[in-house]
Amino acid sequence: MPRLESAKRLMCHWLTSILFFIVLGVGLGALIAILVIPKPNVATITISGEILDQDYADDILDLLRDARNDDSIKAVVLQIDSPGGLVSSIEQIYLDVLHLRQQKPVVASIGMAGISGGYYIAVASNLIYAEPTTLLGNIGAWVTLPTTEKLKENVITSGPFKATGGSRRRVTGILEMVRQEFVDAVISQRGDRLKMSEEELSRAEIYVGVESLRYGLIDDIGTRTAAIEKAASLAGIRNYG
Repeated sequence: MPRLESAKRLMCHWLTSILFFIVLGVGLGALIAILVIPKPNVATITISGEILDQDYADDILDLLRDARNDDSIKAVVLQIDSPGGLVSSIEQIYLDVLHLRQQKPVVASIGMAGISGGYYIAVASNLIYAEPTTLLGNIGAWVTLPTTEKLKENVITSGPFKATGGSRRRVTGILEMVRQEFVDAVISQRGDRLKMSEEELSRAEIYVGVESLRYGLIDDIGTRTAAIEKAASLAGIRNYG
């Protein structure tokens, strides 16, 4: 009997030791995972002011590309406060946001204003957040028409529109094409959420946030924090950096 009791005690000791090391191993493994494995990130890309410089547009495009290629970034929030800028630059950014959206959720958070090209960029996102008095819309474009001033006598051109780039009618036609592209983008990206007709959009009016929500130009009223939380939710992550 003493030998049996001794064997039982030894067995209990072994089992206790094994359980201790199992628990210790699990705990250490979890700690190492926390310290070594990086948290998934929700990246914020700021788009602020007029986009009139191609270098500035290129900086934004670089950030979008980096977010697309970085596996630790699971979602992106565009922090927009912009009245727009050059059509070519705006279109490049719009297309790159669409490209990014194919791989990761993108949520736009518009601060004081997202009008004209600023709103054009935002519609490429999955969802748009704005504040109650944020200025939005102004869907369209403008251009300075070529002047009809007479050329100096010592200036000779190889064509009638070399100095001006085209007639007023031609420039007006190009402007109309740009307007149509913008309107089509809004209709396409907002889809059934949009509660405005093409004619209403083409009036290029500016609306505040609460109006924009009613018209389907945005998805919700909220701050950047709300947009980040929504982006994380769309990406299916809870603990993020």
